[in-house]
Amino acid sequence: LKTDPQASVRVEALKALTAIQNEQVGEAIKLAVADKDKTVRVAGIDMIDQLNIPKELMVTLLSQVIDTKTPEEKQAALLTMGNLPVQHTQAIFENLLTKMSAGKLSQDILLELGEAIDSSRSPALISKYKSISKEVSADTLSAAYNVSLFGGDIEKGKRIFFSNQSAQCIRCHSYDDMGGTAGPRLNGVAARLTRPQLLEALINPGARLAPGFGFVTLELKGGKTVSGILVEENATRITIKGDKQNDVIPKDQVMKRTNAASSMPDMKLILSKKEIRDVVSFLHTLKED
Repeated sequence: LKTDPQASVRVEALKALTAIQNEQVGEAIKLAVADKDKTVRVAGIDMIDQLNIPKELMVTLLSQVIDTKTPEEKQAALLTMGNLPVQHTQAIFENLLTKMSAGKLSQDILLELGEAIDSSRSPALISKYKSISKEVSADTLSAAYNVSLFGGDIEKGKRIFFSNQSAQCIRCHSYDDMGGTAGPRLNGVAARLTRPQLLEALINPGARLAPGFGFVTLELKGGKTVSGILVEENATRITIKGDKQNDVIPKDQVMKRTNAASSMPDMKLILSKKEIRDVVSFLHTLKED
C-alpha cells in the first residue's frame, strides 16, 4: 500500500488484508483513504466501517467525505454510512433528504442515498425518500429512475455496451465500424438526445421512435389512416415513408397515433439502476458523429 506505484495493486492489497482480518487492516484503511489515487480512496472509504473507532467518529469522517470529496468518494461514503446503526446516522440522512427536497443535493449521489437509506431499515427515512422522489417527478417511472441520470461510471457503461451478454447493445446498435443495424447508429447520439431522453430510451424504449426504425400508424381527421416507417418528426409535422414518396402529416391533423412495439428490450428488466446509470453516462460521451 505504501510503495507499489499501481493503484490497482494497492486496492487488491487492501482487500487482501481485510479478507484475512490482518491486525494492520486499520492502518491500511487509513492509508487508503489518504491515497493520491481516487480509486484507492474509494476502496478505503468502502471499508471505514471496519475501523476500530467510535461510530460517532466514523459518521463524522464519512460526513466530511460527503460534503467535500469527489462524486465517487461521496457515493462510497453514503453506502458505508448505510451499514452503520441508524441511531448514529439519522440526523445526517435527514439533512441530506432536506437538501434533496430543496433541489440542493448533487444528482450524482441520489441513487446511493436511496440505497443507504434502504440499508438503514428505517421506515421513516425510507418513506421520506420515496415521497421526495415523487415530488421530483409526477411520472412513476421517471421518479423511480431519475437517480440513474447522473453519477455513472463511464468505463463500466462502455463495458456493458460492448460486452454485456444480457443487454446485447452492440448486437443491434452500431458504433464506428462495429455492431448491428437493427437499431439506430449511436455515433453522435449525445448530440441528438438529452440525458433524460437517453434514459427513457433504455427504460421505456417504446415511448419515442428513432427516425428510420419505428413503425407508426396515424388516424387523421376525416377518417384517413396513414401507416409506415417514421422518417422524421418535429414540433409541427410527422414524415412517414411512403411507397413512392414520403407523406408529410401536420400534427394538428392527427386524431390518434399508435407506435408499434419496439424491438429493443426493456433495460430495466435486464440491468440494475446502477448499470443503467453507467450506460447513460457512457452514451452521453458519444457526441461526435
